[in-house]
Amino acid sequence: MRLSRAIIFGVIALALAAWFVARQRRDAIPHQPSTATKLSQATLTAEAALTNWQQSNPTAISDLRGKLAALPRAEVAAAIRRFLDSGKNAPTGQGFRIDAKGFLEESPTLRTFLLDYLGQIDPAAAAQYAKTILASKDSPDEWAVALRNLALGDSSAEGRTLLRQKTDELLRCEPWQTNPSVGYLEAFDTAVYLGGTNFVPPLTDLVRRKDNQAVAHAAFLTLDRLVINEPAAMLDSLAADPSLMEGREQTRANYLARADARDQRQTKALEKYLLDPRTSASELDQFAGLFPNANFMISRNLLTPSPTLDHADLSGRDAASLQLVQQWLADPRF
Repeated sequence: MRLSRAIIFGVIALALAAWFVARQRRDAIPHQPSTATKLSQATLTAEAALTNWQQSNPTAISDLRGKLAALPRAEVAAAIRRFLDSGKNAPTGQGFRIDAKGFLEESPTLRTFLLDYLGQIDPAAAAQYAKTILASKDSPDEWAVALRNLALGDSSAEGRTLLRQKTDELLRCEPWQTNPSVGYLEAFDTAVYLGGTNFVPPLTDLVRRKDNQAVAHAAFLTLDRLVINEPAAMLDSLAADPSLMEGREQTRANYLARADARDQRQTKALEKYLLDPRTSASELDQFAGLFPNANFMISRNLLTPSPTLDHADLSGRDAASLQLVQQWLADPRF
């Protein structure tokens, strides 16, 4: 029994001696702050800048942008996510204005600015946080930026599916349509980015809203750009179902007049439209006055560029259109 106690005391003594020696060696080495400590300090600096700006509530945001740009991007991104989680916000006195690269030149609120800035410095983190924003309908302007961030930062099949789902929700959100913000209307560009004909029903429904000119015009432009980007599929859809544009038949004529006579599928859709007995004389007159329609709206958009045609392409379309009209004039069906 005495021998066992002696052994135990000996082990404890050796452990204490080893700990004492290790401590002396550690204390002899000058302390160097770790990278993690430096990054943590940068995060705190970024958070302080955000909090101070929010409390002082200035009318310009350029100073805050400059302070954030001087800090490490990873730490700024972390600070932005923490600030957004807090729910704090403040108006900036600015509008919702898009620059040539699809980012915001002006942001109406601090949160909108931060979501946009996060998309510039860390697209993956911005796409991930976009899912938090899109989980509830708190702000149409924030949704507009979140949809763009999700599109640019998450190219996975799951990300694309969520983007389509949330875009459809946006187009059908009646509370946001009642008094639409600029951000809400700009968010329609996500439908152009995704393409296809899935958004034709909600967009044509909005085009027919004569009691809401802002929403109707945004839907008109969105459909027009979809026709320009994917003419064959869009013209097939619009020509097949006149009820989609009931009450806006002359607008439908504008879209059909964009057909490129050099493409056989578009030509077939066009002939189906012109020979359809449901197509009225006034709609045919509208079509005849525009075909081939090469008018383009130039705008800055969140995700997609504005299309243009060069001289050679315009000349080729005109020549093919003239030849097609001459064929129609000689065709007994017309």
